[in-house]
Amino acid sequence: MAAESGQDRKLITKNIKSSLLKAQNFVAKRKKTNTLLLVASMAFSGASTLVAGITSAGGPIIGSGIEGWRLACIVAAVFGFTSTISTGAIQQLESTDRLSKGKECLSKLRSLDLGITTGKKSWEEIIKEYEDLAITYPELIS
Repeated sequence: MAAESGQDRKLITKNIKSSLLKAQNFVAKRKKTNTLLLVASMAFSGASTLVAGITSAGGPIIGSGIEGWRLACIVAAVFGFTSTISTGAIQQLESTDRLSKGKECLSKLRSLDLGITTGKKSWEEIIKEYEDLAITYPELIS
């Protein structure tokens, strides 16, 4: 029975470490995506405002007359559209919420891993916490 219990503990430890790696990768990817979308949204929004502001203050920078105004309006509109798409993608992908949940799961898995390493948690506690994590974060638990 002791050998079987040791095998069970090894399997649980392996599963926790696997889930920890999966959660780390998930958080890293979400951070990258979230940062990219936020920077794109701010940059294109700022560029749109800048193009519109400079053009309205001093006239078209490129070209003159109606064609210059059209070009400035087109550029500002494209920048504004791109900003809107980036912001919409953040909302539709639930990027910020998923990143927060991933970080929360990651910290709980690290706590479990530390509990195993230090022996500060009983195996009953570890199993119960891991079961709770599997229910709460099914996409991150292997």
